[in-house]
Amino acid sequence: MKRASVWMLLCCFFLLSGCANPSFPPVADSLSVVISLDVKAETVTFLNAENGGKIARWNINEPFQGGALSSDGRTLLLYGRDLDGVYRYDLATGKLLGEWKIGSGIVSAAPSPDGRTWFFGDSTHHAVRVVSRDGKEIARLSVGRSPMTLLVNRQETELYAIDFQDGRAFVIDTSRLRVIRSFSVPKMALGGLMRERQGELWVGGHGSGNKVEKNVHVYSLQDGRLLRTIAAPVMPVDFVETGRGVFVLSHGSNTIYQFSKEGKQLASASVGANPFAMEAAGSRLYIASYDSDEIIVVDEAMLRPLARWKTGDGPLQLFIREGRT
Repeated sequence: MKRASVWMLLCCFFLLSGCANPSFPPVADSLSVVISLDVKAETVTFLNAENGGKIARWNINEPFQGGALSSDGRTLLLYGRDLDGVYRYDLATGKLLGEWKIGSGIVSAAPSPDGRTWFFGDSTHHAVRVVSRDGKEIARLSVGRSPMTLLVNRQETELYAIDFQDGRAFVIDTSRLRVIRSFSVPKMALGGLMRERQGELWVGGHGSGNKVEKNVHVYSLQDGRLLRTIAAPVMPVDFVETGRGVFVLSHGSNTIYQFSKEGKQLASASVGANPFAMEAAGSRLYIASYDSDEIIVVDEAMLRPLARWKTGDGPLQLFIREGRT
């Protein structure tokens, strides 16, 4: 074989090896970071949680639509309805740990608090799929057509799967791995908050047809009864609860609402352009503004913007990873 041909084969080998195991800039465990999933750009942006300095940007170059962070904050999972599996990345090294080839249709994900299992909402098989931490499917539980919101309680005994299309929430016993009850929610329900001390489940949504959702629906965690509705126009889609109350992000009106623990509105403010996601840490709220490609940092006490940090195009989901010493 000619020497040129040998070099070409070696180059192809190394190129293929690099594509099979991509590596990105690492994110040290000691850093507290805001992680932005930028779905239009197909990037993940890591920003210093204190000052917004860019730590890294990973060019995934795959059509992911969402992700989840492991309970220990060390592993980032990315998924998409059209992807054939779930990609797992180690933050500290920036390396792809591997792909769980569980098929397409994944629209949501949540880790168990103990880190032993993962729950995935599957819109292809209309199921919640339970996967062990080594990627093996443990169970597949039939729910609605598009279980886009998954919530696990603190005791790790129940998982709530809120369906976007069929107007139902399904309650799964996580030890017996079976659906134990379901109850009606509005169609196109999206986003939720489990308030276990109050025995409440707050559910947001888009609305269906020409009727946009203007309210948060509050249900009993015990039996699924509708307890009350709380006005939060328009299209409440994300929630966080802190010592200052419950914050609701309504992306249809570009508004953040603050409610007392009893559900009384305390304040509201305009924020962002088509905001979809919100996280809280250190007396701050971090809001992903999808159309302006930025994270807006808001003072939790005053509901006043403190800073605007640039992300990749189309930030849709956020995570806060606290640093470890």
